[in-house]
Amino acid sequence: MFSFVAMSIGLKVLLYALAALLLAFLTYVILIGFSLFRYATRRTEESAPLNTAGATGDILKRNENAEAKKDHLLTLPHELWEMRQDQVTLYAHYFPAIKKDAVFAGATAVLVHGWRDVHFSRSPAAMVYLDAGFSVLMPILRGHAPSGGKRIDLGCKKRGDILSWMEKLREEQGAPSYFVLDGLSMGAANVLNLSGDPDLPSDVKVILADCGYASLIEQGRWMIRGMKPVIRQMSFAFTLFFFFTFMGYTRSDATPIRQVAKAKVPLMIIHGLEDNFVPTKMGETLYEACASEQKELLLVEGAKHAMSEFILGEAYWTRKFAFIKKALS
Repeated sequence: MFSFVAMSIGLKVLLYALAALLLAFLTYVILIGFSLFRYATRRTEESAPLNTAGATGDILKRNENAEAKKDHLLTLPHELWEMRQDQVTLYAHYFPAIKKDAVFAGATAVLVHGWRDVHFSRSPAAMVYLDAGFSVLMPILRGHAPSGGKRIDLGCKKRGDILSWMEKLREEQGAPSYFVLDGLSMGAANVLNLSGDPDLPSDVKVILADCGYASLIEQGRWMIRGMKPVIRQMSFAFTLFFFFTFMGYTRSDATPIRQVAKAKVPLMIIHGLEDNFVPTKMGETLYEACASEQKELLLVEGAKHAMSEFILGEAYWTRKFAFIKKALS
């Protein structure tokens, strides 16, 4: 009798211990899942200068070049625009054309920045476009100060902000002869998500996407590929739960890979062959899925994430502008 009671008590203790361990593990993976969600969507609270702290090698040189180009860019005529979009205040810089007789005079380039980045990181690109005759619109995406928004959208739900900025430009400056949408990293995901959008205006003649992800879910899986399989799978399931709950995402939302499959606009995909942040394979997959009759894939030897422009230099722009000219012909 005593041994039976002892065994019963021992079994209960074991079950309680197992339940406690299971609860602890569940809490652990939930916390990891929420941390991943917060890491991906937490807004930038300050419009910080371009980050050179801790950067080395080519990345440091790229950032220093962008800082210098930003300083020069701000000496040119420009305006800071404000717009209200679903109770959120958004900002953008507009730079009117400075070379009215250049080859692309009359057109506007919309430059879309990357994740947790400042829009002036695209200052080198803005200067090239201005020198070629474009006017330049540089939106500051929601979730990135000084624009409002509690969280970063990651290029999914609020891609329509770009279309609203284009409409504001038409109202403020008159319609340009055409638009070129140029996105980098998460900005590339934004413009790729517009590529197959039925609301894409007909005056968008070209989309250029550098190192954009093919799928937000697959990009998330890539980012946590180093975790232990069980922890990775369970924590990511909770990450998706938080995305669906707090961001209103669904699995049927637009993703770049699905949108390019409906694209009719000429589309150029650019990706560095040494990109370990957004894997090169995603760029190749986007190109293969793209339904546009005019498409091009540029893979850049030796380029890490968002480094193709810096690595290729003038050749980067030669390829881009050649594609634009071909699309317009």
